[in-house]
Amino acid sequence: MIRAVTKNALLLASLGGWLAVAQAAAEPELAAEVSDVATLAPNPPHRFFTGGFRLQSFVIFDADTGKMEGSIPAGYVSNLAIAPDNSRYYVSETYWTHGARGNRQDLVSIYDARTLNLLKEIVLPGRALVEKMQNFDINASGSRAYVYIMMPVASVVWVDLKGQAVGGTVEIPGCALVFPWGDDGFSSLCGDGSLASVTIPASGPAKVTHTKPFFDANSDPIFENSFVDRATGKAIFLSYSGLVYTAQLGADPKVSEPWSIQKAAGYAPAGTGVQELAWRPGGSQLAAYHKASGKLFVLMHPGNYWTHKHGGTEIWVLDTKTHALVSRFPLRPVPSSGLGDDPVPYYASIGVSQDAKPLLYLLNPEGNDVVLDAATGTELRKIEFAAGDRISIPGY
Repeated sequence: MIRAVTKNALLLASLGGWLAVAQAAAEPELAAEVSDVATLAPNPPHRFFTGGFRLQSFVIFDADTGKMEGSIPAGYVSNLAIAPDNSRYYVSETYWTHGARGNRQDLVSIYDARTLNLLKEIVLPGRALVEKMQNFDINASGSRAYVYIMMPVASVVWVDLKGQAVGGTVEIPGCALVFPWGDDGFSSLCGDGSLASVTIPASGPAKVTHTKPFFDANSDPIFENSFVDRATGKAIFLSYSGLVYTAQLGADPKVSEPWSIQKAAGYAPAGTGVQELAWRPGGSQLAAYHKASGKLFVLMHPGNYWTHKHGGTEIWVLDTKTHALVSRFPLRPVPSSGLGDDPVPYYASIGVSQDAKPLLYLLNPEGNDVVLDAATGTELRKIEFAAGDRISIPGY
């Protein structure tokens, strides 16, 4: 018995040694980890940003691959602006020292576009905590930012981005939002249907003027996420019923007579009757404008008045120069989790790249987000991990 045990022990010891040698030979030698900092390439033509007022971040995507490239942290009800030279990202945001309570701090935070490193926090006297895209924007050169606030009355704080300090506050009672033009001014939409224009000179007091009312704010309001080309001052305002107003913003703004999206498609203009069925614009970010071609891409759906938050079942492509319908792209319904706001979960937000061969970006509340060819409406690819209901485009 003693001999048997000894032989077995020797056999097991030999086998264990052989297994240890074999295992050591099979395992590769791992190189030591080296920490580094990744950087983003200069903005390609098909980079875009998604975000949401409750997401507390802006996510960067490459539409040519559908892949995520990075993210920018953000506070409560935040807004994003991209520098004209794509060198900086500006975030207006709000924090409390204890999450949802404690001391409140309103900021414009500045991030480097290559490293996404935080460069500076500029403390604001306040900002309006409402979910509107045009609560915050920058001027044509990127030297000044505008922040809409409501303390103690409707006002706009302007920020010197070069000096990285608050420059002053301009009161705009009865008006809201900021649509920058040039380097020295911005316009706001007013409750009486007029347009307020604010000129802020390098020195001296700001000057505020008003146009005559050009829309009915009670029966056919303007969508707040309308468009302005900061450099030229050309703006496009879209009403709930589908009227398009083209404006030249400035110290002496001009607003054109409106034209109807529905009429451009061969239908009667949509009315404002609650039970009147028509094709109507709607969504969270319901339209996108391609500056070079003058094409307007609008999410449309069949519905009655006050369905302006419903997503689009089609994209209508319109020529803003000729007021003609160029194309209609039907959109397929997307799978629903039952959590979205739409009765039918269609796409709620749209953006368009600003290059010669533009792409369309579509977001859905359920997270089924896609890239389309803007010329044909063909679906090219999915967007991975996209979320939110807002799209920001460099060069816009």
